[in-house]
Amino acid sequence: MKTYLILLLISICSLAKAQKSDSTYTRYGFHRGLNVHLTELKSKRGVLNGEYKILSGKKVGAIGMYQNDKKVGRWQYFGAKDSIIQVYNYSTNKLEYNKLDQHITFTVNEPVKEGDIITPPAKIGSSVGYFLLTRYFKPPYIVQKGNGEFDLKYIFSLDENGKLIKYETEITSTSYHNLEEISLKRLEPEDFDFSPAQLHGNKVSSKIQINSFVRVGKRN
Repeated sequence: MKTYLILLLISICSLAKAQKSDSTYTRYGFHRGLNVHLTELKSKRGVLNGEYKILSGKKVGAIGMYQNDKKVGRWQYFGAKDSIIQVYNYSTNKLEYNKLDQHITFTVNEPVKEGDIITPPAKIGSSVGYFLLTRYFKPPYIVQKGNGEFDLKYIFSLDENGKLIKYETEITSTSYHNLEEISLKRLEPEDFDFSPAQLHGNKVSSKIQINSFVRVGKRN
């Protein structure tokens, strides 16, 4: 009798596992130019449900879970050497960890004095999110046909809730300057999501700036 019960439990567990795996399937795909490994419902093709990975070559750039096409739980975003650079909890809408980048600076639109406690704003999705935003930039024709190195700044203006309200790019050299505003109508919904800056625990509007460069023409 004991043996029969054990076999019965094993059969039930196996059946439950089969039913769970039979409800979804995994495949490789693309999302806005990124390679992804996703899990979809078999009953509703295109509805994400299960583990989701964003890939950078053979490395994982991000990993998290979907439930009925919505991100849920903690998502981890990775940088160089597989180090975690951001953890965002989509169930609580809370940024739990964010590693600062020396190439990214910020300002808050409130008077600040020494000793004030400031929580920096951050792009939800970290380097993945910034990558998707920077893809909207195309160097002006005069820069593409130029020679040398140009300083490039991506400037994101955020309201007090962390929503993107203006996106600008500024490209300069010793003899050239161009400030351009990128239309927000071109952006996808996920591009607007940032974690807001805080001053003494209160949300405030802010700006984030990525400092980069463009190198064109012949290299010495």
